[in-house]
Amino acid sequence: MDTFNDRISRINKGKQWAPDGVVHSPIQQQRRKGKNGPVARVFHTVSLPMAFAIGLLAISVARYGRLAVSGVPEGGQVLTSTLAVDAVMAVILTFVLCQIVQMRSVTQVVVATVGTGAGTLTMHMLVHRAPELFAQLFGPTWVNAVISTTDPNTVLYGHLLQRLPV
Repeated sequence: MDTFNDRISRINKGKQWAPDGVVHSPIQQQRRKGKNGPVARVFHTVSLPMAFAIGLLAISVARYGRLAVSGVPEGGQVLTSTLAVDAVMAVILTFVLCQIVQMRSVTQVVVATVGTGAGTLTMHMLVHRAPELFAQLFGPTWVNAVISTTDPNTVLYGHLLQRLPV
C-alpha cells in the first residue's frame, strides 16, 4: 500500500516515472512552445515576402517554359491568349516550390498564390520598363509583341474585360 501512495504522491508532484519508449508529454509541450515563440513568429513574418517572391518567380518560369515549348502565339494578344495556361502552370509550380522550401502554412501558400496572381496581371508593366532585360530572357519577338499589345500603365485585367463577349 505504501508503494501505491508513493506513486500517487509522485503523480501529484509531476514526477511520474515514465518507462523507456513512452513519450512524455512535458517534452511535447516544450516543442510546441518553440513553434509559437517570438523567434518563430519573426521568421514566419520574414517568410511572407519570400513567399510572394516565389509566386512572382513561378509565373516567370511558367511563361518562359510555355514560350520555350509553344513559341510566340500568332496574332492576337501574347499575354492574354495564353493567360489561363500560364496561370495554372504557375500555381502548380508555386505549390511545389512552397513545399520544397518548407513554406507549408496556409498564410505562406496564400501569399505565394497572390504573388502568382500579381505577376500574372502586372508582368507586362515590367516588360515596358525593362525591355532589354526581358529580351535577353524571353527573346525580342516576345518583348515586341508584349509592348505592342499592352498598355504600360494598366493592369492586364482591363485587357481581359475587353475580350469578353457582351
